[in-house]
Amino acid sequence: MQWLADERGKPESERDPDLATMTLDDYRKFKARETERIAEAVGVDELVQLGWTDHEIYFDLDKVHELADIIRRVEPDIIITRYPKDEGATFNDHPMTGRIVMKALEVVTNRVREFDGVDAYHGVKQVFFSVSAGRELNSNDQLAQGLVPDVWVDTTPVIHKKIAAIDQLVSQGYQGDTARWIVEARDGRWGMIAGCAYAEPFLRPSAITYDSLPMPPRVASKTYRPTVLHDARGTARDLPSATPPEAYRLKP
Repeated sequence: MQWLADERGKPESERDPDLATMTLDDYRKFKARETERIAEAVGVDELVQLGWTDHEIYFDLDKVHELADIIRRVEPDIIITRYPKDEGATFNDHPMTGRIVMKALEVVTNRVREFDGVDAYHGVKQVFFSVSAGRELNSNDQLAQGLVPDVWVDTTPVIHKKIAAIDQLVSQGYQGDTARWIVEARDGRWGMIAGCAYAEPFLRPSAITYDSLPMPPRVASKTYRPTVLHDARGTARDLPSATPPEAYRLKP
């Protein structure tokens, strides 16, 4: 609620004029527009907003079936969700959502037309879990104890899109310098681990079977470098703001 706190802290004459009559529905629409701008920034073709209440996401059958219906309609090849077993965040919305997603996937794959009126969907090829930025991420050593991501994606070529997306989160105060600090500190640290400028880590719930030992071009063409330094990569902090003026207004 950073936007609300910021507006309250201003002299009355400088506040958003719609603040005095703001309703919960107004704020929901404000947040919805942020999400739409984020989707546009990262190239999402179809955005589905579920309208679940923040900090009140519980594991229940209605939510499971709601997501199951979406999976059945969209028929995705890949599902990306939060790691459902975040340490220290058992009742947090993030791992709870991950649990709902995984249960919904189980529901979809176990439907029988004669009993349920719909066929099962077995088209999801892989699930990727995003994980919290805790100490378990500070390694790509698969032999280390604890939670270690097994997939690292070099996000350097698209880091400008990620910052543009974060710039839209005015309601949470993430825009501007904060967006660039988040990316430099967190994604930059992940990049150091992954051997690039910026990266994101993921976990897979199950191993992948290959026809031969996997050697993607990035690995096959790897050459020795005594120190991996940023070279003509640019830095996130230099990217211009992508926050439009209307992002600060409660109503369009």
